[in-house]
Amino acid sequence: MTPSKPRTIVSAEWLRQRLGRDDIVIADCRFDLTDPAAGRLAYERDHVPGAVYFDLDKDLSGPVTGRGGRHPLPDMDRFAELLGRRGVGDGVTVICYDDQGGQMAARLWWLLRYAGHDDAAVLDGGYAAWRAAGGPVSAEVPAPAPRRFVLRLRPHMAVGMEDVRRIVDGGRDHGLIVDSRAPERYRGEAEPLDPVAGHIPGARNWPWMENLDQRGFFRGRDELEKRFAALPDDMERVVFHCGSGVSACVNLLVLEHIGRPGAKLYTGGWSDWCSVPENPVAVGDETAAEGAEAEQGEGP
Repeated sequence: MTPSKPRTIVSAEWLRQRLGRDDIVIADCRFDLTDPAAGRLAYERDHVPGAVYFDLDKDLSGPVTGRGGRHPLPDMDRFAELLGRRGVGDGVTVICYDDQGGQMAARLWWLLRYAGHDDAAVLDGGYAAWRAAGGPVSAEVPAPAPRRFVLRLRPHMAVGMEDVRRIVDGGRDHGLIVDSRAPERYRGEAEPLDPVAGHIPGARNWPWMENLDQRGFFRGRDELEKRFAALPDDMERVVFHCGSGVSACVNLLVLEHIGRPGAKLYTGGWSDWCSVPENPVAVGDETAAEGAEAEQGEGP
């Protein structure tokens, strides 16, 4: 039987069977980095009935200050107040969706867990899957009954630049940095969003989008377990990042899904790291180099 309190990923059918329940809040997180107004406009055209809208820039991030990256964490007291106004509180399950492979939905999922709220999941396949499954849509903007959201912050889930520097300076004995961006950005061959191309020295590349199949759904558990099998057993020493603390949350969602929780998020990501000229930058593929060294060490 499908659990009533999911913590990672749910199907469109799971949500359809529970549509309209007052203990479920549906969160529309659609957002386009190249057109910040597009997500809200898409929501106003149509959305899952009863869904409330969360804007990546305005709701799921704090003000950009020049430090902390392109999407700093929001003020968590204000975020807790916002969640309460959107109907989130104890006993409520939040189902998050977007139309960007789960990036923004996973950001809200991670923020909820960071705030101490475990009853949350991401809709597999996003809004497209909902429409393809024949799910109803609405243009009505709901007015949810407010609830009291109790903030139970988990600061150990996030790390900052100084924590990452200690890993860079100390090497693998101090932890593992995982870059979730596309391979060409990691290698420094392209950088569409930030002023410097490359990656944090020593970081390995596990692109977030490889968690999805060609249809945009999450791959099966066996495939995902194999994908992350090379990570160390002690996940609390692993730090994931991306460009600005958004798409890396997809990797963290999947790790929770396959029963390997505990990894941390460098919330500022590459946009924070490269904002300091003194920080070292690497290019090329350290992931492939490490794999080649491991194969040579195994012998014929």
